Amino acid sequence: MNAIRETFIRNLKYYRKKKGMSQEKLSYAVGKSIAYINQIENKDTWPQPETVDLIAKALDISSSDLFEEKGCPQNIKASFAQEFSVSLEEALIETIKEAVHKTCKSL
Repeated sequence: MNAIRETFIRNLKYYRKKKGMSQEKLSYAVGKSIAYINQIENKDTWPQPETVDLIAKALDISSSDLFEEKGCPQNIKASFAQEFSVSLEEALIETIKEAVHKTCKSL
């Protein structure tokens, strides 16, 4: 699954729970079945743009909030982990290059 869908799903669950809404209440608010909301949250389907707008309105947020990478705590954590792992990888590569270079010079 791509990152934008993961972000959307994490934000959807976060804002729905923050609002105190069950999947059932959200389904009534957007005029969709409970099964459909469940399918979205379980990564089985992707909502149409109009449905995204209805979901956002029901949650009292903007549609863009559902796609914000650092919107909910889980997304902040995932973003930090990805950023940290990239910088750690880069630092490790640089350290290895320096060690190889020093070793080759001493031969």
